[in-house]
Amino acid sequence: MNAKKILKLAGATAVVFGCLNAHAQPQQASNAAAQAVAGSSPTPAEAKAANRQLARNVRRAFRGAKNQGLRASNVTVRANNGVVTLTGSVPVADQIDLATNVAKGVPGVTSVNNRVAVRKDFSQRGGN
Repeated sequence: MNAKKILKLAGATAVVFGCLNAHAQPQQASNAAAQAVAGSSPTPAEAKAANRQLARNVRRAFRGAKNQGLRASNVTVRANNGVVTLTGSVPVADQIDLATNVAKGVPGVTSVNNRVAVRKDFSQRGGN
């Protein structure tokens, strides 16, 4: 019975000493941590602006890839947190892969969803 009392007393003493050694952190450190957390997640307006800018950068890269044969005037670019979605049509199948590769090369693009199709040529009318 005395051994139990001694163990309880030793445990309580350890807890008391542990509490005495603990002390509060300075207020500035907690403010800096709160600011770091707040700064890491953009506001909805900032995220929307970043998405628009990324889509613009991809379209600019498409214009720069015209010398490679890319004709992406019928391709719509949407961005959401680094994920770029391409929709629309191109005249030749090879340009689908080219558009994907050009978009992947833009800084800030994490992945590309390509929903681009080859546009049918309707210049030959009259024949089925």
